[in-house]
Amino acid sequence: MLNLYFKQLWLTTIFLSIFSFEEYRALTICPNMTWSFNGTTIAGSSLGLSNNTAAYLKKPQDAFVDQNGTLYVLDSGNLRVQIFWLLFISVDGISVDLSGNIYILDHGNERATKWVPGAVNGTVVAGNNGMGNRSNQLNLPYGFFVDPITLFIWIADTYNSRIVRWESPSTGIIVCGSNGTRSDQFYSPFGLFVDTINSNTIYVADTFNHRVQMWLQGATNGTTIAGQTSACGSGLNQLCNPESVIVDTNGYIYIADNTFCRIMRWKIGSTSGTMIAGDSIFGSLPNQLYYPYNIKFDPNGALIIADTYNNRVQKFVASCGEFQTCLNKFYQNIDGIYFLGTIF
Repeated sequence: MLNLYFKQLWLTTIFLSIFSFEEYRALTICPNMTWSFNGTTIAGSSLGLSNNTAAYLKKPQDAFVDQNGTLYVLDSGNLRVQIFWLLFISVDGISVDLSGNIYILDHGNERATKWVPGAVNGTVVAGNNGMGNRSNQLNLPYGFFVDPITLFIWIADTYNSRIVRWESPSTGIIVCGSNGTRSDQFYSPFGLFVDTINSNTIYVADTFNHRVQMWLQGATNGTTIAGQTSACGSGLNQLCNPESVIVDTNGYIYIADNTFCRIMRWKIGSTSGTMIAGDSIFGSLPNQLYYPYNIKFDPNGALIIADTYNNRVQKFVASCGEFQTCLNKFYQNIDGIYFLGTIF
């Protein structure tokens, strides 16, 4: 296990996002993929306990597993990133990521930074010009997306209710949004996903409007593809404070529906979704979540969930035979023995 403490980060209240280069496009999975009823705790305490020792987490807000089985956890409450090397039962080989760069969205400092392997200090790649609404500023951003080909950074500039693309560290380009409930507006969006395969279509978790919006490239308005504007609810046709969204190539979106402690799968064009994890009531049982913030797929199609208020990361195993990532690499379905490692 490796603990990375970022001393330059805002130390009063911090909300971070970590980005995996391996999830920069919509993922290709089988259309009838299902996930286990119970999750397995792969980092933190299965009972929801927290402290600042290496074996525990405190309010983790993001997590992902790379193709080598390495788990990165954004341990926001402890102001650190933790890295766990998962010990799999059966693998064909292992390799180290060629770059190993970590991108962090530093909510309190209104900036995004890049940390190369072994770095003592990060490099600012967006923001760092104080809180504000100018093109070179951010206002408490909560979500971002990095295109590893262009290295453009798309940021959910949450309290400016807009999406901003940073092609250089000096200034951003406002792509869409302003504050409100219209189809061309957002109300404090917390998460986004950019489908770089499909002409940079943007999917936005429009959090306080309780909906997910899809913006086609060049569009002046978004389309609501999940939830109902300004209608918080627990129905399968509703969302309540969605925090993050990811997309697959079968036309499904996956949503961390924060308030009702569930993960929803929604076919684009449908009027309702399916609950695939959680049970709409917060709790710490293996099948429950407590205000989840972010979701990712691992290389085997399992859902990796930052179960934030349970102070843990949960894995819900996928069932569908082979799983294919956007890079057309195939992996066997394998279960794991998890997160015992060495503290550096």
